Amino acid sequence: MDEYIPENNLVVLFLLMILTGGLYYFWWVTRISRIFNDDPVVNILLTIFTCGIWGLYLNLKYLQKSEILNGRDVKWYMIFFLPLLFIFPLFIQHNINEKYFPGR
Repeated sequence: MDEYIPENNLVVLFLLMILTGGLYYFWWVTRISRIFNDDPVVNILLTIFTCGIWGLYLNLKYLQKSEILNGRDVKWYMIFFLPLLFIFPLFIQHNINEKYFPGR
């Protein structure tokens, strides 16, 4: 039996990010940090203590890693979307879903 993961559906992920006022972002970062072998506690604490600047860096770093997972390069214009904290996780999650859940 497949476990339901809200991140499999990008619409649900987007709504969770918006409706929780961004708090779901921290839960998402812990899950994604484990996929990319980072320490989730350090990532969350740095994001909180740097007022979100570390989160912007994480978004860019994880976007690059997720594109590499699928054998692609990050497009140069993606840097313009970096300040949109709710949009970058959708790109990253789409790439992860494409790699690990190809049939969904």
